[in-house]
Amino acid sequence: MTILIPLYIHPLDDPSAWRAVASAGASVTAIVNVHNGPGTGIDPVYAKATRQLRDAGVPLLGYVDLGYSRRSRDAIEEDLKNWCGYSVSGVFFDQAPSALCDIATVARYVHLGHGMTVLNPGTRCHPGYAPLADLVCTFEGPWDIYQRLAAPSPEFANAAHLVYGVPSEELSAASELLASRATAGLITDLTAPLPYYGIPSWLSARATQVLA
Repeated sequence: MTILIPLYIHPLDDPSAWRAVASAGASVTAIVNVHNGPGTGIDPVYAKATRQLRDAGVPLLGYVDLGYSRRSRDAIEEDLKNWCGYSVSGVFFDQAPSALCDIATVARYVHLGHGMTVLNPGTRCHPGYAPLADLVCTFEGPWDIYQRLAAPSPEFANAAHLVYGVPSEELSAASELLASRATAGLITDLTAPLPYYGIPSWLSARATQVLA
C-alpha cells in the first residue's frame, strides 16, 4: 500500500517531523506544500529539505490546488511550473472536482504534470476520473465518518483514502480497514482543523526506533 503523508508543516517549525519522514524512506510518499502550492519563488529552506527527502529515497509530490475548477488556468499552470524548482517527482492535485463536466479540464492539467499523479476530490467522483491519475482520493475526512462509509465503487481500483482524527488505540484497526478499502492513503491521529500540520504518532514512533 502507498502511504501518503501530507507534510504541511515548515521544516523549521518541526524539523523532527521532516527527519521522521526521511527515516521512512520509500515506505511513504510525502506531499509537500510550501505556501498553498510552491509559492512564487524558491524557498531555500524547502529546497534543502526536499533534497534531503529525495536523497533518503522518499517520493515527493508537489501540492497544487485546483479549487474545484474555480482557480484560473494560469494560476494552476504557474504552480506546476514553479514546482520544477524543487525535488518533487509528481503532483498532488487537491480540491479536484468530481463531476462529469470537469473531467476534460482536469485531464488537461494532469497532462501538464510529470511523474506520479494523485487527484483529491475527497469524495466519490465520476468513474471517468479513475484513469486520469495513479491515485484518486475518494474519501477525506474524520475517522467517525470513515467507519460508516459504504464499500468503495469497483471502478476505483486506484482509490486512496485520507483518514484523520483516529484515536491512538484504534490506529491498528483503522489501518486494517483502510487496507481493505483502498490501495493507498493515510491514517493519522492528528485532528481537524489542521490534521496535516505535523505527522502521525505512529510515524514518529517508528522514526524513534529507527534512529535510536
